[in-house]
Amino acid sequence: MKLLLFDIDGTLIRSNSAGRMAMGAALEQLFGSAGPLESYQMGGKTDARIITDLLVAIGVAPQEIEVKLPDVYALMAEKARAIYPDRGIAPCPGVSELLEELRNRSDVFMGLQTGNSLSTSPLKLQAAGIDPAQFPVAAYGSDDLDRNHLPAIAMQRASELTGFQVTGDNTVIIGDTPADILCARAGEATAVAVASGWHSYSTLARYHPDFLFDDLSDTPVVLKTLLGE
Repeated sequence: MKLLLFDIDGTLIRSNSAGRMAMGAALEQLFGSAGPLESYQMGGKTDARIITDLLVAIGVAPQEIEVKLPDVYALMAEKARAIYPDRGIAPCPGVSELLEELRNRSDVFMGLQTGNSLSTSPLKLQAAGIDPAQFPVAAYGSDDLDRNHLPAIAMQRASELTGFQVTGDNTVIIGDTPADILCARAGEATAVAVASGWHSYSTLARYHPDFLFDDLSDTPVVLKTLLGE
């Protein structure tokens, strides 16, 4: 049994800054400012980390941020329901075909490992026409500030759900940022990088993933890679 953990933005979908817009609207409403949102580099970071950084930059105490994070996530989801349908969110190349193939296999268990919060992740997938229910296990950006802690969270949840002992040895992490590669290393999992997001093939190559693709469009080759065949 293989656990396949997919990142969302830039890996499964292109969200056209919809998430940034929803977060900005929520922070503006709750705190009167979204901080340095326009210049902030979100790629590879968890929502918890991003929100904390933005609010600390405008003088909000970390303790207050921690207490109010659930309110931020809830309001982000509310804003997302209004924003996402009109942002042209769509699957990245090859994703629909790959997921269709994986759904028909009994030797894989699909999950998410994403910087997005639990409240907004399914909304993004639904906006792209992807059924969130096909990912029964996940580690979210609302679970921990540090993305490198997410693999262990996802593996533990997968082990509890399946009854199999899930470790890095039977886990593959698929993502489009250097942070995805680094967190795969932290979880001792296989790192599959894909240059369908905001980082070039050459940039990702410098982080030495186990496998690297331009995108996920060559379904047979990607399948063999993910399954270790």
